Amino acid sequence: TDNATIAVDPVTIQTMGVRVGEVTEGPLKRSIRTVGVVDFNETALTDVTAKFKGWIEKLFVDATGRVVKKGEPLFATYSPDVYNSELEFASLTRSGNTALAKTTLERLSLLGVATSELEKLKTEAQPSRTITLFSPADGVVIEKTAVEGMMFEPGMNLYRLADLSIVWLKAQIYEQDMPFVQLGQEAVAGIDSFPDQKFFGRVTYVYPTLDPKTRTAQVRMEFHNPGLLLKPGMFAKVELEAQISPSVTLVPESAVLRSGDRATVFVALDGGKFDPREVILGQRDSSARYQVLSGLTPGEKVATSAQFMFDSVSQLRETIQKMLNP
Repeated sequence: TDNATIAVDPVTIQTMGVRVGEVTEGPLKRSIRTVGVVDFNETALTDVTAKFKGWIEKLFVDATGRVVKKGEPLFATYSPDVYNSELEFASLTRSGNTALAKTTLERLSLLGVATSELEKLKTEAQPSRTITLFSPADGVVIEKTAVEGMMFEPGMNLYRLADLSIVWLKAQIYEQDMPFVQLGQEAVAGIDSFPDQKFFGRVTYVYPTLDPKTRTAQVRMEFHNPGLLLKPGMFAKVELEAQISPSVTLVPESAVLRSGDRATVFVALDGGKFDPREVILGQRDSSARYQVLSGLTPGEKVATSAQFMFDSVSQLRETIQKMLNP
């Protein structure tokens, strides 16, 4: 047996609770933890405007925060332009001038009059003093300027709707972590209001600029939002995991004894023997293991506790050796 090998009797192993771990082979992963803010999905915002001048006679969706479905009535309006075109259509239909009547109907369609309103006009050939404007999309009303009795001009923003079924989460990533962030990477978020729940999303965009003060770059993630639990403005803790290498040799961090630049592990041999071995380590992964660049092979067993005792014994032995063989 090598002079450096330490033999420990089974009783001592048991009383000291010497634990042994395994050197494994697997992917080297790194976790990036940060905080982010929930934001609206900008691609799912809809502004409700009208292409004609009119007056709001009856408001059906009357408050911000209301959830609306596509095709739901928003308000009833009187518009002289629309009413006059309807009168014109009715008159042309009665006189049998179908070509001109069709043109008038197309004009009404281009003004944004709903298909259901046009069908009613065609069937009854009777103009309606007010028409209804319907929601163009599913969403939550986040802005509302529409008030009963108000006059609006063409193009005026009457409502802003946000579809919150998918939300954005914007987070800051430190410069040194940027190489480990990739598009499509899975992101896991947690919020204080729902401590037992995890939300899963993906990295969809890495902003091209770096904040010179904080040395961070902004990363945007997209999250599905069942039950609309994630609300814009909320803070969230985010974790991204990057795979640095698909297959490396890994040793538990608790097995490594560091002394200056040296790293030593005690390899467990048969019959309660432990062999001190110097290793060269690479990066630490997110599950408290080190990449081993040299010194160990997968499958070997290493002591994950009592290394200080082993180290003292081996140092004492080394000192005695030096004294005996000066």
